[in-house]
Amino acid sequence: MLVSTDWLRENISNPNLIVLDTRPKTMFLYGHLQNAQSLSVDKVIQFDKFGSNLVIELEKIVELFNGLGIDENKTVVLVGDPMDPSAARIAWSLLYFGHAKTFLLDANASDLQKYGFKLTKQISSVTPTSFTPKINSEIRIESEFLKDNLNNFEILDARSPQEFMGGHLPNSKLVPFTDGLGFDGKLFRDPESLKTMFSENKISKNKEIVCYCMHGHRASSLFLQLKIAGFDKVKLYDGSFVEWHGKQFPLE
Repeated sequence: MLVSTDWLRENISNPNLIVLDTRPKTMFLYGHLQNAQSLSVDKVIQFDKFGSNLVIELEKIVELFNGLGIDENKTVVLVGDPMDPSAARIAWSLLYFGHAKTFLLDANASDLQKYGFKLTKQISSVTPTSFTPKINSEIRIESEFLKDNLNNFEILDARSPQEFMGGHLPNSKLVPFTDGLGFDGKLFRDPESLKTMFSENKISKNKEIVCYCMHGHRASSLFLQLKIAGFDKVKLYDGSFVEWHGKQFPLE
């Protein structure tokens, strides 16, 4: 799921590499990696009547990825900041629509010059491609199914303790996404450290796991942390607390 700055430096000019800068567009325009393109998180979500940030419609994602030059031959590397889960939500979206060659740069986008990268303000041209979606329904769960099967899942709340105390999904366990963030500019803690963290929280690999937060963004970060730690059966509830509360489903 992660690539190093050394790997990116060696592959930055590879024509089959797509670098997506997930920071706000203004930060991208101020300076970004060569050949990088801007993709903010609002482009991969759609809103429902409750304000939930749900996965975008298939037709729209195909059009978006076509315009970014993404196809099955391309490796996509997402660049972002550790405290902003936008890169994680976009990475999950790519995985959900079947793009397995999806990685995150294991470094803070704001520190790239420290690693010897030159930034540019030039906007690179893109050759449109034909993206073929292959939806991976195994990594997403919808509210009604979750409500009817609460006892079948290990439900993890990626929000803050204060938010959790204000109300949470039944049987859910608090695991703030910030607990798994890295040190010294790294995106996440190393795999062994993440394994220890989840072990201390008594998270079992034998049960399917569902991650949620307020809008599904922080939960995407927790989703990736679990995958890096070797958990295979992990789902994102993208509707998260906003949708659950909007539908007046039970809370604790």
